[in-house]
Amino acid sequence: MAVLALLLPVTACGGSSGAVSCNLETDLAARAGGGATDCGHALLNASTASVDACVVGAFGKHTAFFAQYDRMGTDSKIVFGLVGDSSGKVTFLLWDGDPSGGSGAPPVITGDRCEGPSIDSTPGRDASTTPPLACTSTVSLGRTCG
Repeated sequence: MAVLALLLPVTACGGSSGAVSCNLETDLAARAGGGATDCGHALLNASTASVDACVVGAFGKHTAFFAQYDRMGTDSKIVFGLVGDSSGKVTFLLWDGDPSGGSGAPPVITGDRCEGPSIDSTPGRDASTTPPLACTSTVSLGRTCG
């Protein structure tokens, strides 16, 4: 198991061949740390309730977690990732399956660090487009893979 933990950061964004894989789930798990709760993957046009409840529960208990949410892309598959580590640090990642708009470019991941994270209790929050956690501000991490 220790070997797997050491390989996670490498496989999240490439390997010895130099090919970039930009695997969002692997990147999220590595950022969350060992023993993190996998809150699941909310598919496009499906309920996010169980994934949101897991995220809110883990965040409230100060335990590491990660989750994925499919989002409607204009011309490629988009997946929003949310990760919290055991120290309370929350990061948002966005995986874009083809950032070139359909010409077959490899996937990329961009990210934002969430400053002042809290549970988003905004009335009428659209769970299909808005994560269950809010930030007082965000800091761009730029492209984290690809």
